[in-house]
Amino acid sequence: MTMTLSSLCKYAGEKYDLRQISGENSRNRLVSWVHRLENEAGTDFLNGQELVFCTGVGHQGTDWLFNFIQSLDAHHASGLVIKLGPEITTLPEQLLLALREISLPVFTIPKTSKMVEITEDFCRKLVKSEENEITVSAAFRNAIFSPEKLNEYRSVLERNEFDTEADFSIIALCIEADWDEQYDAYDRHLRMHLSKILARHSERFNVFRHDKVILAILQSFPQKIVDQALEELKEICNLPGSLYRVRSGVSVNETGIKSLHRSHRRAVSLLKMAERQDTDRFFFDQAGLYQLLLEIEDNNTLKRFYKQTLGKLVEFDEKNDTDYAATLKSYLDHNASVMETARELYVHRNTINYKIKRVKEILGCELTYQDALKLLLSYHIKEILY
Repeated sequence: MTMTLSSLCKYAGEKYDLRQISGENSRNRLVSWVHRLENEAGTDFLNGQELVFCTGVGHQGTDWLFNFIQSLDAHHASGLVIKLGPEITTLPEQLLLALREISLPVFTIPKTSKMVEITEDFCRKLVKSEENEITVSAAFRNAIFSPEKLNEYRSVLERNEFDTEADFSIIALCIEADWDEQYDAYDRHLRMHLSKILARHSERFNVFRHDKVILAILQSFPQKIVDQALEELKEICNLPGSLYRVRSGVSVNETGIKSLHRSHRRAVSLLKMAERQDTDRFFFDQAGLYQLLLEIEDNNTLKRFYKQTLGKLVEFDEKNDTDYAATLKSYLDHNASVMETARELYVHRNTINYKIKRVKEILGCELTYQDALKLLLSYHIKEILY
């Protein structure tokens, strides 16, 4: 489980007299670390999700604070804690009114509080939270890739307040970028924003990377919430001019932690389909015929069927630099209409007649209804496997 600002505030409220003065609706922000800053210039060095402390040292008055807070919010800080004292004795009413327009949570602590003690305490809790997060990720990995080790990972998850009998789903995400050397930076950026968005609904999730795929394990997240989260993530990461693009595949909710092995296979397959069909996301519930194919766990069965049907035509295309498979797909999609196929492919209908004749010769069939059904199914298998 990740550490949220709300959790830290609940802990520190009585102990350190931490009082929130703005941004009450953003207390679910995640906190990765604490940092001390006293001016706007230092905000460029933030990575995001830091809880910032300041005293106002080096400043006169509070006129500088509003721009400082705006800059912190723009750099995705989790919040700001202002220690009242000689430099900042109180916050003027004009500033408090202006802060209503900014989502960044702002807190104060009294001058009697020891900032060193508070920051050290918070750091210890954040380190412990990070250790727990790593442990939870390892448990979910076992649930996915070693489901037979149920007793090992179930106890870990239950100690971290996950309900192993609840509904679980998985989002599989990939990053498409022009510069692979920047992948780690994009990965951190994506996971930070995804976690921030998911935390608004619940803290019962875990995000980690496996190979080049980012996995988000969700407990009791309705599909509507997941769809909204991915749409918001798209607006952040897939904007025109962005350095990378995100695609995702989403499994269906299933009961119990033992379902994660199957959900992972579905999510990764749906992610591949999203890439092939050039769409941002693909949900299992919207997969139509693909749902049946995804339930076949033995890929060798699908591969054999593909090779016996469409595979022969694809192999011929690869060897002879032809496009018979693409022509056949259009022909079948248009219910064997030569005219519609020719219109879609911008060729003469005699060209289509010739190509369909060659397709029949290569496949050794007459493209009957049963033949067409097998071939259309094989095109769907190709989307999943290749």
